[in-house]
Amino acid sequence: MTAGVSASIIPEVQGLRGLTAIAVVLFHMGWLWCGWLGVWVFFVLSGFLITRSLMRGEVIAGVHARLRRFYRSRAARILPVYVFIIAAGVAVLVGQAGLDGRTEQLRFLADVPWLLSGTYNVFRTLPDYEQTRLFGHLWSLSAEEQFYLLFPIAFFCLSRRRLGFVLVGVIAATPVVRVATHLTLDGFGWSAGAIATAIYMLPTNHLDAFAAGALIALAETRLIALRDTVQARRLGVLGPLVLVVLAVVCVIVQNLQRPMPGKDFLTDAFVAKPELLTGQLLVYGLGVSGGAVLLLLILTRSPWVQVLSAPSLVKLGSISFGIYVYHFPLLWLFDGAGQRTMIGALVFFGATLASALLSHRYLEGPARRWILQERRAPGFTPGGSPTSAVRSPAPS
Repeated sequence: MTAGVSASIIPEVQGLRGLTAIAVVLFHMGWLWCGWLGVWVFFVLSGFLITRSLMRGEVIAGVHARLRRFYRSRAARILPVYVFIIAAGVAVLVGQAGLDGRTEQLRFLADVPWLLSGTYNVFRTLPDYEQTRLFGHLWSLSAEEQFYLLFPIAFFCLSRRRLGFVLVGVIAATPVVRVATHLTLDGFGWSAGAIATAIYMLPTNHLDAFAAGALIALAETRLIALRDTVQARRLGVLGPLVLVVLAVVCVIVQNLQRPMPGKDFLTDAFVAKPELLTGQLLVYGLGVSGGAVLLLLILTRSPWVQVLSAPSLVKLGSISFGIYVYHFPLLWLFDGAGQRTMIGALVFFGATLASALLSHRYLEGPARRWILQERRAPGFTPGGSPTSAVRSPAPS
C-alpha cells in the first residue's frame, strides 16, 4: 500500500454523498425501499474520508499531536450540528410537556445521555427502547463516532502494510460476526425484529464498510495511476457486473426462503432490516460492495460515474450532513410527508434543503472556523462530515 494521497476535493465523491443522502431521505419517506443501503455507502465513504484525513495529517510531528489535531477537527465538524439538533429535540419535548400537557414525552429525555456519549446505537438495541422521530436516525452518527475513536489509534500504531492486512481481515470477518450475532441472539430467545435491529446497529456489525473505505484510501495513489489503462477499463466492467450478480442472488435466495407474491418480490429481497440469516451476508454485503465499487470507479475515472460530478449533486454533497441530520425530525414535523400528497412531499423536501443550506452557511462553517482558528498546522486540511467522504468547501 502506498501512503500518498491527494488533498483535493473529489467532485464525484461529493456527488455520491449528495445522491446517497437523498436515497436515505426517500427511504424514510417510503418512496425508495432499498434506500437504507445508503447508510452503508455513507460508512464506506467515511472510512475513505477518515483515512485520507489521517494521511494528510502525517505532516504534523508526533503521534499525540496528530491525534489531537484529528479529534479537534472531527469535533469542529460534528459537534455544532449534533449538539444543536439534540438541544432542539430536548426543547421540543419539554415544550410538548409544558405547553400541551404531554408529560409522557419527557421519557425520551432518557435518550440524551446515550446521544452525548456516542453510544446511541447500542441504546437502540435494548429491549425497552422506544423510538422518537427527533433522535432515532442519530444512531448512525454514534457508529461513526466509535470508528473515529478507535481507527486513528490503529492507523498511527501500525505500518501501512500491516494496517492493510488488518483491514482485509476485518472485511472478511464482519459478515461472520453478523451471522454469529444473529445465531447468538436467536439462542437467547430474541425476536426476529430485535435481532435484525441489533445487527443493523451494533458497532461490530458494520466494520467491513468502514474498513473497505479505509483500504481504498490507502491504495488511492495506485488506483489513480490506473486511469486510462486496460486494468481500469476492466474494472469498469467487472465492478458493476459484480453488483448486478450480487443483487440478483439476493432476489433469488431471499425469495426462495420467504416467497412473496407480486409487488413484494423485490422489496422482500432488500428489506431494510433483513431478518433472514442470508440477509446478514448478502444484503449488507451489497451495501458495502456498492460503496466500495463506486469509490473504485471514481478513483479510476470510469465513465459510469461521471454523472456524479454534476454541479447539483456536488452541491447536495456539500450539505449532505445537514440533509441527513435535519430530514428525520422534519419528516415527523410534516407528519409523514410523501405518504399523503405530492405537495406535502415537495414542501418537506424544500424545508430539508433549506435547513441544510442555512446550517451549512450560518452554523457549521462559522463554528468550524471558530473552533479551529489559529490551530491549523501548515498543509493540514480538516475532513468532512460524519457521513461524508471529502471535506465540504467553506461557505461563500
